[in-house]
Amino acid sequence: MSPTPDEIETRVNEQAATVEERLEHIPDSYSMPDLEDMTLHTAKKFDLGIVFIDINDFTDYTDRNDYDEILFMLNMFIPEAMELVRDYDGYFEKNTGDGVMAYFGAGEDDEETAELVIEYLSALKYALANHINPSLSDHGIEPISISAGATMGKAYISRIGVHSLNRRTAISVAANVASKLENASSTNEFYVGEGIYEYTHESFDEDPFEKLGHFSPYVWENEETGERMPYQHYNFVGGWEGTNWENLEPAG
Repeated sequence: MSPTPDEIETRVNEQAATVEERLEHIPDSYSMPDLEDMTLHTAKKFDLGIVFIDINDFTDYTDRNDYDEILFMLNMFIPEAMELVRDYDGYFEKNTGDGVMAYFGAGEDDEETAELVIEYLSALKYALANHINPSLSDHGIEPISISAGATMGKAYISRIGVHSLNRRTAISVAANVASKLENASSTNEFYVGEGIYEYTHESFDEDPFEKLGHFSPYVWENEETGERMPYQHYNFVGGWEGTNWENLEPAG
């Protein structure tokens, strides 16, 4: 039976009152809570690294391949991308069919968070180039390429939904920028923001970043001086030793 306008209004007003009460004071947090441990509509604040991964030209890929081949590919790539999130102490948020969103570094300092993001991207490149795509080829299925966007910043993690229909969601300017970086990237490009570059580029024997310039209209604020500068972005071209893109690995 369809709800009446009055029923919808009552439900929305009650929801607004509940959400307002639960979000009145959002605490800082240092460990990611399990979904089941979070009350609906509450939130916790973190400093996180946020990563978006996407399969390139997925629509064209689906046009070229049969459904069973597409499902085989997705069931090879997405689970491994998710397993690698867990390997690097990250948290998987969602799978959008051909993409993955994850966040890293809950409770870690900025340097460790940036390193986790780069390690994840490196491992994912390696897994795709040396294991996933070769396995797809062995089964007569077209290989894939991917792109990524990654940033660092404050994020509010909230359990959003009703009853059994809910999930953990990151709300953050950093998440928005990471998504836009991924959208701006092309095949086999892994765009990262200023913070990730600043905290990691000196840990490599060779600088594995290509500077791309100002990612308009965003700005970067120096935490020590408060100075606001153009937000630079970079293409991470490095990876594990043996990755097909570049044979670069962290120094030491």
